Amino acid sequence: MTEAPGATVPTDIELDSSGRRMRIVWGDGRRSDFDWEYMRWRCPCAFCSGEGEYPGELKDRTQLKPEETEMIDLELVGRYALKPTWRNGHDTGIFTFRNLRALAENDRLLQEPE
Repeated sequence: MTEAPGATVPTDIELDSSGRRMRIVWGDGRRSDFDWEYMRWRCPCAFCSGEGEYPGELKDRTQLKPEETEMIDLELVGRYALKPTWRNGHDTGIFTFRNLRALAENDRLLQEPE
């Protein structure tokens, strides 16, 4: 698969608290909406996802508490990633733009330009 120029570079990032989602408009004009609970289940930090032979804290869980899925802040990390902060204080998951774009492509979250 050949990546379009700028496809993994956001041109706009919006935290939509009322819709409980994060919206990204990508450099190729496509858009992705990421539901907060969807993002929380995919937290890439070692505590949540695991590391090496150690499973993550979310591996054997079937549900999350409301305070674990409410995003209260979203920070830009350099020019390559986003770091959400959740109501329960969890803030160690750094989602790279490439990772977010791959999630959007794999889970069919990409929408065509408006």
